[in-house]
Amino acid sequence: MSVDSAAFIALIITLAVAVIYNRKKLSFSRFGIFFAGMYRTQAGIKTMDRLATRHRNLLVKLTPWIIALGFIGMGFVVFDLARSLLMVLSSASPPAVGVVLPFKAKGVFYVPFFYWFVSIFAILIIHEGMHGVMARVYNLPVKNSGLVIVGAIVPLIPGAFVEPDEKKLLAAPKKQQLAVYAAGPVANIVTGALFLMLFSFILTPFTDTFYSKDGVVITEFMDGNPPAVESGIEVGEKITHINGQAIHEPTDFSTALKDSKPGDMVSILTARAAYDVTLGTNPQNKKAWLGVFVENPLLAPTWATYVVIWFKDLIFWLAILSLGVGLFNLIPLGPIDGGRMFLTALEHLTHQARAATIWKSVSFVVLGILLTNVVLAFV
Repeated sequence: MSVDSAAFIALIITLAVAVIYNRKKLSFSRFGIFFAGMYRTQAGIKTMDRLATRHRNLLVKLTPWIIALGFIGMGFVVFDLARSLLMVLSSASPPAVGVVLPFKAKGVFYVPFFYWFVSIFAILIIHEGMHGVMARVYNLPVKNSGLVIVGAIVPLIPGAFVEPDEKKLLAAPKKQQLAVYAAGPVANIVTGALFLMLFSFILTPFTDTFYSKDGVVITEFMDGNPPAVESGIEVGEKITHINGQAIHEPTDFSTALKDSKPGDMVSILTARAAYDVTLGTNPQNKKAWLGVFVENPLLAPTWATYVVIWFKDLIFWLAILSLGVGLFNLIPLGPIDGGRMFLTALEHLTHQARAATIWKSVSFVVLGILLTNVVLAFV
């Protein structure tokens, strides 16, 4: 069992104990095998009030841009879901949508456990906090904040929530409603973009100086008995040449194999030996497959070096997951932020009954596309 899998199982056990021990303090919502247990508090509400008071003028001025970015994100994510489904049905390529979890499995977008755990909490605090701040900007009460545990039969994922006064929110002008709904996902998208710029333009150039450029080291084999394993290459070997071409860094490695086809023979020279390897077929995309993960070796592996690299990787996962969570929440589906934005916009454009009918129809279609993508990812 991998460290990530063991850590995830330990998390499930910890959450299960917490749910059982605090069951009288939790309020539960159930849908089939799925459930959410909510622990309501007043934590963070005063901070939301302070932020709303301090930045009220700025956030009011930014409201049209926040709403616009929310609808642009909604259009993008719906287009991408439909495009992914069409690509899968037409060419049997793997779906772009998968379940984000801290262990490796078919259909899972794998994120190492500790990066996943830290990122999820940071993203949810930003997401829910901005819902609360925007509600207070428009003097809409926030009744509660708190923790939520989401599961399917057993607890799986911890989270956070902010609970505005729903009646007063629905009675507010449509612009204010849209601002509150859009604030969370847009905050995730903006912070994700900022994290990505920090990763790309500051941290990556800095940490690149930590590595030697005289070859790439094999760090891990891919699952499925790849050709590299059958050839006798071992983890830890440094690849210096492929078909006579010098390999200095991972981009050289990818370029050297880019035009190869399944069944081609490639000559691989490592610091230890020479190998002739017949490339296989990648089970994910049907392209030529050696089946290794590679990276440049560190020049001076010290604890400080590893701390900086860990922080850089954390920023990377924060960026990717922030963008993913922000866009996912803009899907025009049921009660999530995008669904509520879509319904509010429809109610502004047409009468309530017709708006509800269109909203339910679109939610049904979008849910079908989403579930099809997820199921095909596992299949």
